[in-house]
Amino acid sequence: MLSGISRFSWVFVALAVATTACDKSQLLAPTNSTISVSAATRTLPLGGSTEIQAFVIEQAGTPVQNGTTVRFVTSLGRIDPVEAQTHNGVATTTFFAGDVSGVAEVKAISGGAGAGTSTSGSTGTGTTAPTATAGNAVQIVIGAAAVDTVTVRTNPAVVSANGGTVAVIASVLGTGGRPVSGVTVTFSANRGTLSSSSAVSDANGDATVQLTTNADTQVTASAGGKTSAAATITAQPGPGVTLTCTSATSGTCATLNVGDVAVFTAARSANSSNIRSATLDFGDGTAIDLGNMSGSVSASHQYSQAGSFSVTLTATDVNGETSTARQILLVQELAQVTLSLTQTTTRRIDARATTIGCTPQRFDWNFGNGAQTQTFSTTSNEAFSTYSNGGVKTVSVSVRCTDGRTAQTSAQLTLPDQP
Repeated sequence: MLSGISRFSWVFVALAVATTACDKSQLLAPTNSTISVSAATRTLPLGGSTEIQAFVIEQAGTPVQNGTTVRFVTSLGRIDPVEAQTHNGVATTTFFAGDVSGVAEVKAISGGAGAGTSTSGSTGTGTTAPTATAGNAVQIVIGAAAVDTVTVRTNPAVVSANGGTVAVIASVLGTGGRPVSGVTVTFSANRGTLSSSSAVSDANGDATVQLTTNADTQVTASAGGKTSAAATITAQPGPGVTLTCTSATSGTCATLNVGDVAVFTAARSANSSNIRSATLDFGDGTAIDLGNMSGSVSASHQYSQAGSFSVTLTATDVNGETSTARQILLVQELAQVTLSLTQTTTRRIDARATTIGCTPQRFDWNFGNGAQTQTFSTTSNEAFSTYSNGGVKTVSVSVRCTDGRTAQTSAQLTLPDQP
């Protein structure tokens, strides 16, 4: 038979056990409470996550007791934790999108609580998210299901007819033009070769592949059941340039003298691709930048020494293709002639021409007024003439070289007045 003290001890233990059992039982929302569910964002890429909150309000409009258990369920992806307790009427958990695109419906349940007013949540750009089926549910669009439009562009938009590679960029956009990341985009082209038939959109919603082609090509991109309008890559012929040269001294630049001014004119050929940069190299260690040659460009140059010079125009177009045009110049020493005069009789002057820098072909003489023979030509560098009177006599000579160049000079000699 138990003593009074023993009976009291057993009662205490029983009460303690009963109290512990009550503490471990879940506290649920009272009947007629309402639950409203919201998501921090309602559009997610594959593998993305967002915070979910359930607002539990009693019939009187006050938050439920702290520690009220709310259970979350989803039709797609997963919730962790599945159960959460309220604080100031709010229970919080996290939704994790898996690797399957679609629309996940996340619900919150607690006891007999029913649906309240839906809270929309954010889509990341302030746009309206999908409408929930009930206030205690929220819809989250995952991956390709979020795609509203797909556009495609290329960089650059032209290639060389000899072949080239461009970047093909597809932009995946959701509601309100916001970028959608983590979506697989498929590409197609009617010509050329794609580096890959698909790519995944990045944080900016862009998916990129490379296209190599040598002809006009159209490319499209598709994602989430949406297909872009085609972007066109145009094949252009490579750069074409011309180079001409003129000289104020000799007319053409076939042969120049040291110190002659050569004027070069560079131009883009008809049907050439757009020039990005051009350089004119004069062949003597100097060069100038001609820019993009949107029109013809002229540049003058003087050569300070004799020799053969290869003048080269190099142009690079927007596709990286290069073209050249070239002129070969022969620069010679300046042709010169000197003249010496000698009085051989009282009225006769003998003239002798000395040519420097070229091979003489013909000498044109002019012995001036009073000469018995005033003007004549010889192949010899010597000539003479007699005069009818004395005084200062001016003799001039012009030499024509075998290469077409000429040189002139003159000299004076005084003859006595009396024979």
